[in-house]
Amino acid sequence: MAQVLTVSANTAAYVSEANKPPIKVPRSSFVEESVNAFAKEALESGDFQLRAIVNVIQPPALALFFLTAGHEEVQPQVTLQEAKEAYEEVEE
Repeated sequence: MAQVLTVSANTAAYVSEANKPPIKVPRSSFVEESVNAFAKEALESGDFQLRAIVNVIQPPALALFFLTAGHEEVQPQVTLQEAKEAYEEVEE
């Protein structure tokens, strides 16, 4: 014998919230907060090196650097033999 359960739509929605993946915080907002905290710390601290960095490199440029830091293309590596052949071709 099977037992049939009924659940209201509100209860089902409440229970299904636990199954949703957590909301990811965009990396850009994290980087902006970190850069602004760094700039604030530099201005409040007595460290002249940090102040110089913030004066030379403004926070938007720092945020751009951190956002693009991991997206550098890796240059393909060649073997020693391939490099020698390439130089020999140029010499000829």
